[in-house]
Amino acid sequence: MTASARALIPDWLDVAARSRPNKVALSFDGQDRTFTDLRRAVAAVATVLIDARAEKTGRIGILSANRPGVVFAVHAATRMSAPVVPLNWRQTAPEIAWQLRDAGITVLAVDEERAAVARTACATFPVTIVPIEELECLPPPDSDPNEPRRIDLEQEAAVIYTSGTSGRPKGARITNGNLWFSAISSALHLGHHPDDVWLAAMPLFHIGGLAILFRGVIGAVPVVLHERFEPGTALAAIDEGATLLSVVPTMLQRLLDARSDVPWPPHLRCVLLGGSAAPQRLVEECVRRGLPVAPTYGLTEATSQVTTLLPEQAPRRPSSSGLPLPLTEIRVAAPSGTGRPGEVGEIEIRGPTVFAGYLDDGVAGSRGMADRWFRTGDAGHLDDDGYLHVLDRRDDLIISGGENVYPAEIERVLREHPSVLDAGVIGVADESWGSRPVAAVVWSGEPDQAGPELLRHCQGHLSGYKTPERFVVLSELPRSPSGKLLRRALRDMIGELPRRTEA
Repeated sequence: MTASARALIPDWLDVAARSRPNKVALSFDGQDRTFTDLRRAVAAVATVLIDARAEKTGRIGILSANRPGVVFAVHAATRMSAPVVPLNWRQTAPEIAWQLRDAGITVLAVDEERAAVARTACATFPVTIVPIEELECLPPPDSDPNEPRRIDLEQEAAVIYTSGTSGRPKGARITNGNLWFSAISSALHLGHHPDDVWLAAMPLFHIGGLAILFRGVIGAVPVVLHERFEPGTALAAIDEGATLLSVVPTMLQRLLDARSDVPWPPHLRCVLLGGSAAPQRLVEECVRRGLPVAPTYGLTEATSQVTTLLPEQAPRRPSSSGLPLPLTEIRVAAPSGTGRPGEVGEIEIRGPTVFAGYLDDGVAGSRGMADRWFRTGDAGHLDDDGYLHVLDRRDDLIISGGENVYPAEIERVLREHPSVLDAGVIGVADESWGSRPVAAVVWSGEPDQAGPELLRHCQGHLSGYKTPERFVVLSELPRSPSGKLLRRALRDMIGELPRRTEA
């Protein structure tokens, strides 16, 4: 398709800076930047990143805690028409190195705390490292370009890694159009108020955090950015004027515990609750305490929100994830065809927020597209009024503290240990984290060394939230005749074992 035939719209940051030049766009650590300030900072950062990229093609990676420099780099990448790849800063150097290669990253913006791991990860790749802190200190350009710039909605804007069933994370390709329609659809569903303020305390390497940056610019809504989630700091921002925020269940529970019985301010109008199926008891507690909770079903491949239950609907439907956003269609595929109300099946979605496919995998992928319907792999049902009820996340997915963990990735790492003959991983309930991985292995080494050796091995290759809580040694793992691990049987076996058999 020629450029003239593609869907082009005016640059959303230029539009915000023109229409709301003096309105606060970004607040961080007590410093406010207007939309004009943000536009100028982004222009300066784009110049540096273009120079760092030189003649190289490739994507721009970001490895940093939430900081203004991350916001500048994300929007600068849009300005450059270069895809950005926010990397999970909890990962180890080997995990990061694999993603650098997989995504074809040639420039990596890194904060000081992660500079050492970045250098280790980049040791064997031609990657230019740019300090995030330097991007925050650049002088603004002498003048703003007057020529209008446009954004190609079909162009890839970001790659967000989401855990994959193959044992490696999969890079989901998000387009400018996905981000645009996600922001518009969210505003249509939640309402767009002139005094709205988004609190961004989720990591920006998650689609739930990244989407807030684009909602802010596209809707000309201020974003209050926190380096990391801390209940006291988040509550202070809420009391000072934040009207919207996104959290996962563990974050919300910590907010409730820290708030105690202190009333919530009337200006707080919506707390999006995503990351995992919302516990009904948690939703009911929010309703009881007057917190405007909005349980949400979303996923990276849909650029965040798919359905959202509005706060006023939560008292009547505390187990539901709500209706689809205005630009999204959902259906449940059951054995009989399209599921009837109450019939459980696989949740499928369609609409302009559905991603462009996985890296090197096209839209077919392991989950696939059929007639432009994306098969999520999640189980649920619709009620008589079309509200979605999510029963389980993806078949094998473990959600620990809001982080997605696939057992296959942990199993792959375990099998790399020379004394592991077989490995299987399941999730077990955990009061603090929601769920934690537990590993079962067939072990050929000294029995009393399995636990310590495997813990050291995993800590060297996996993030902390992916490292199993404990290791169980078995003589063999339950498998089907075709070799498929029978996780339900494994769960039963682990549940029946006395603690002394665990390492």
